[in-house]
Amino acid sequence: MGGTFGKHGSWVVDHSMDNVPLHLMNGEVRHGSIATITGVDTSQDDLTKILETPKERKARKRSHWVAYSTMFVMSIGFSIVLSGVWPYLQELEPSLEKDSLGWVVAANPFGQMIASPLLGIWGNKAGTIRWACISTVIVFILGNAMYSMLHLFQGIGYLSSFYAMIASRFIVGISSANVTLCRSYLAGSTTLKERTVGIAIIAAAQALGFVVGPGIQTIVTIAIPEPVDTGVDWLVWDKFTAAGWTAALLGLINLILLLPCIFQEYNIAEKERAMMSAGRKDKELRLPKPDYVSLAAILFGFFITLFIYVLLETLAEPFMTDQYGWTDDKAMVVVGIALSGGGFLSIFMFVLSGVLSKKYDERLVMMILGFVPLMVGTFLFLPWGPGVIPMQVCNTTMDNLTTTVATTTTSTTQTPTLMEVGLAEPLIFGDMNLLEGEVGKRNCSLGCPEEQEWCLTTPQLPIPQLIVAYIIVILGYPVAQSLGQALFSKILGPKPQGLWMGVLTGVGSCSRILGPIFVSYVYTKVGTRWTFGILTVSMLLAELVLMTVFRRLVPMKVPSLEEAKGHDGPAASDKH
Repeated sequence: MGGTFGKHGSWVVDHSMDNVPLHLMNGEVRHGSIATITGVDTSQDDLTKILETPKERKARKRSHWVAYSTMFVMSIGFSIVLSGVWPYLQELEPSLEKDSLGWVVAANPFGQMIASPLLGIWGNKAGTIRWACISTVIVFILGNAMYSMLHLFQGIGYLSSFYAMIASRFIVGISSANVTLCRSYLAGSTTLKERTVGIAIIAAAQALGFVVGPGIQTIVTIAIPEPVDTGVDWLVWDKFTAAGWTAALLGLINLILLLPCIFQEYNIAEKERAMMSAGRKDKELRLPKPDYVSLAAILFGFFITLFIYVLLETLAEPFMTDQYGWTDDKAMVVVGIALSGGGFLSIFMFVLSGVLSKKYDERLVMMILGFVPLMVGTFLFLPWGPGVIPMQVCNTTMDNLTTTVATTTTSTTQTPTLMEVGLAEPLIFGDMNLLEGEVGKRNCSLGCPEEQEWCLTTPQLPIPQLIVAYIIVILGYPVAQSLGQALFSKILGPKPQGLWMGVLTGVGSCSRILGPIFVSYVYTKVGTRWTFGILTVSMLLAELVLMTVFRRLVPMKVPSLEEAKGHDGPAASDKH
């Protein structure tokens, strides 16, 4: 950029050199055109060459894979027990009813919700995520080890292993809050143009962990059909404890990846921002406030989509046993295979969403290929047709008293409990009577429990319809999740995002808390029609909210040096 004298003798800024390529001078940006500094006309390859050396770029990309791996492992920590936690709980505490499942599954996201904002603040204050991640991964290993040693708590007190299971899942949830740090780091270690792909990959890693976890449970269910005698009463090795030990092992591998010799942190977004403010007299480029309405809309959409997916994962195993009269082992194997197959389909959709977002408006891609399939898929889970749900028939033996509970469409004989025979007072945990069934062991045939009276009037969901609905949901979920998170990060702009990513993770945790509880109460009490009807309406509402703020779902408009260029002064005007 140079200058010349105007016709009245004033100095006039000449912009003819604005397109001269920017050069590195001793590793620092010192000369070049304004257009290049602001990145307006610079390709992504040129920009990264300016901001980092090839060696730094390689190390930065390697650090991304560590973040992806951490997200993957933490997701496995949540999902690996979903298909096995109910039969494991029945083995430990046979007296518990299905309502207890929601409290166990919800403990993990509850711990994550509490810890996420705190870890986000820690990462922002420390300026590094390494030690927070290392600390939480150690906690992750301990929590999964505790889950695998729940037999140690049997005999300590009434329902002690039940409470210990809740505690172990809560501990794992606290540790998995480090996904907040991973999202925050990825937002800071990518340029604006890289961010959509980076966020899509990290969302894919999370989704893949959600489906690989049940797959691991499937493998160990087939490999360990019967418990292995370890010679120690409390150290049990079976299909349930093996899943917990596998998660702990993955946590140990993740811990090694976070060591300084492998994981180095890079904040290229800060360098990008510094380039934008290069040459300005003020110390820092002032950023506008993010659009809070758009952020709230994306958070709502994120909540609903994750709610649906987690509910399906949580509901899958008991749904199969209720609807089709399958055994727990058969349900775990089928669910694990289905979720693993869905995982491969999800990977394809994550890649496709990244490709399509480069060619088309990512807002349209998110809503048409993400939210619309989710809405259609949840609607297809509504049952219709002539199928009949099989019902259980139970025999309960207690000392010298035997009562038969025959569940049919015409008559039901209730089983006496300790409260009914006057031996104990009710012990309530939420809506659960923890002493219910304490009288003796119930031997029941397969099918829907007699407590779920809606099974008598609701048709069975045909398996072909179930498969189609599941595939459609799997097609939409990755697109909605990845592009929603990418837009969320772009709206926040090039600044530390630890706290906001903690909010995002906290909202996701809230949906994963409500999902299992929703299963425990809405599904158990009123059935599939109400469950999937509410989900369909929720999905429609999320779509309408995003359509309302569609024009505002754009990246933060960062001030550039184009606004700070020299301009011809009044002396150059023809009026002088």
